[in-house]
Parts: sequence; structure tokens; C-alpha cells
Amino acid sequence: MNLPDRRAFLKQSSLVAAGIGVGLAVPRQSQPIIRTLVKDVAPNEFAGAVLFHEHLSMHYPLTNALAARQGVAAPTHFSDDIELMLEETRAAGRDGVGCIVDGGHPDMDRNIEALKRIAANSAVHVVASGGYYMQRTYPEDIASKTAEQIAAELVRESREQKLGAFGEIGQQGGELTADERKVFGAIAIAHVRTGLPIFTHNAYTGTRAANPPVPSDAALRQLDVLEAGGARPQNIALGHVCCLDDPAAEVAKQIAKRGAFIGFDRVTIQTLPDSKRVTMILALIEAGYASNLLLSSDFSSQRSLKKNGGPGLAQTVTVFGKMLLDAGVKPETLKTILNENPRRFLSFAPKTA
Repeated sequence: MNLPDRRAFLKQSSLVAAGIGVGLAVPRQSQPIIRTLVKDVAPNEFAGAVLFHEHLSMHYPLTNALAARQGVAAPTHFSDDIELMLEETRAAGRDGVGCIVDGGHPDMDRNIEALKRIAANSAVHVVASGGYYMQRTYPEDIASKTAEQIAAELVRESREQKLGAFGEIGQQGGELTADERKVFGAIAIAHVRTGLPIFTHNAYTGTRAANPPVPSDAALRQLDVLEAGGARPQNIALGHVCCLDDPAAEVAKQIAKRGAFIGFDRVTIQTLPDSKRVTMILALIEAGYASNLLLSSDFSSQRSLKKNGGPGLAQTVTVFGKMLLDAGVKPETLKTILNENPRRFLSFAPKTA
């Protein structure tokens, strides 16, 4: 084949590969969206802070299924009062919150219909999550299912229920159990098939005296398992890193170096003084990792309700955000952390296959 013919051949081959000139449709690239319970929204379609890990509906620490297995009474939780949570969400909107990600799922007794009602009747977008929490809350059939079977169910549920994330995916101790490792693998598979972002739970919360102790690199080990399953670091937030007493933020920096998000999602919750969390954040900003930081409060305290005189669902913004400003964080940096970072984390291009 001479040179002109070869050029013509290569051009035709590239056109065929692209589906041009041969009667084939060229697939259109999906635009990134954030999937809320009401509708898919563009990341810049709404104003306000985005709280990437809160709870609008849950039972904790005892779920209905766990109570039944233990032969005790089924629990109640303040979030069972949907009207109360609707008013609290409206108040968060008035305090500058534009979107809340609910971190519950069925094995936490999350009520998806309650979330839909809150989303439809407040000015705040609500993102619902899917997945499994940790070993003690798993349904009994998890042990007999494969990661592939679990992933297939999660993909189906995510599409049927308009879920916008997989989270809060966790472990109950210092090491992943065999079932927890399988669930993490299933979450990675489901992420690859849907594009949905992932946020995790680490056992850093109040476990300083645990036996055996929780290793400081537990979040990095979770990241290892998720990446091994094909998940992309830029779609992963490693949770509760703010509960590590790590003034130089060394573990957080390692997470950021790998391209993942650092979850400071227990702010205002005193498993560690917030002053220490501020110190870690200042270290991260100084190291150039402000764009990898996510903030939230993992809301679950009845005392924090506006109804009870607390700061409410917006406490990440109104309480902890003010602490960061008082510590010298620039307003534009805080806006990046509260507004822009979680939008990037939650954004994905929907997949149909």
C-alpha cells in the first residue's frame, strides 16, 4: 500500500471506529450530574454548602433486625418524626446548606419514603445512599452471597431508587472482616457499573482503647480494597479521618496523594476536640490539599436539633466553618471546601449498561 492509500485507509478506519460515515450513531457523552431524589441536577445548578455525610433517617446503634436477633424491643429514633426532620432540613437551608447526602441504607433502617418527602418539601436537595454499614448490621444472607451477587443487587437498587452515592460503607473494628471485605469489593464493582461515588466509615470514632487497637492506616487499607476492585480514587471519600489524633495530618496527606477525598465527617462531634481537627485542616491546606477535603457532621444527636436549642443540621457550616475562619482559613478556601469539593465528589456521568 503506497503512502496516499495508507493515509486514506487510516482516515477511513478512524471514521469507522468513531461511527462516522457508516450509518452508525456516535454515542453522546453524558454530562456530569448529581443525582438527587427529586431530579438529576448539574453541579452548578444550586447554591449553598453541600454536606456529604449526614443522617435524616436511621436507627442507631440498634436496628430493627439487630433488635429482633437479640430478642429486645425494636428501637425508636428522633428521625422517625418526618415532620421534625423536614423542619430541621428547612432550617439548614436557611443557614446556607444547598444539599445534604443521607448516609443511611436499609441495614440502618433508613426510610427512603421519608427522604423523598423531605426532599420534595424543602428547599434543600437530598441525595440518598445505598450499600451496607458494617458486619453487625448486615442481613444474615450476606454471608452466603458473592461480591458479584451483592453488586448486582446494589446496581439495581441504585437505579430503581435514584440513589446518588454508595455510603456509609464501613467496618466495625480495626480490621475488615471477611464479609466486610466482600462488601467493599461489591461496592467497587457497583461503582464501576454506575459511576456513583463512595464514602466510607472508619472505626476511628471513640476507639482509642479498642483491643486490638484500630491501626492509623485503616482508611488507606479501605482505599486499597476499593481500588483493587476498580474504583477510582477521585470518586472515593475515606470517612472519619478527622477522628485520628494526627496533628500533622500524615494519614490524611497520604489519602490525598492517592487522589481520594479526606472525610472530616464528624466535625462538632466530640470524639476528638474540634480544635485538633482545625489543626489538621490547617496542615492539609498548608500542604496544598484543600481541594481533597470534605466536611460534614454525621448528624445523629438529638441534642443538636434546632428544636432543642442546638445548631441543627447546618452545624458544619455555622459552627465548624466559623472555627476555621477564626483560625485564619480564607473565606474563598472555606467556600472551596464546603461548596466546590463535595460537588466534584458527587458528580458522575450516568452509565446505562
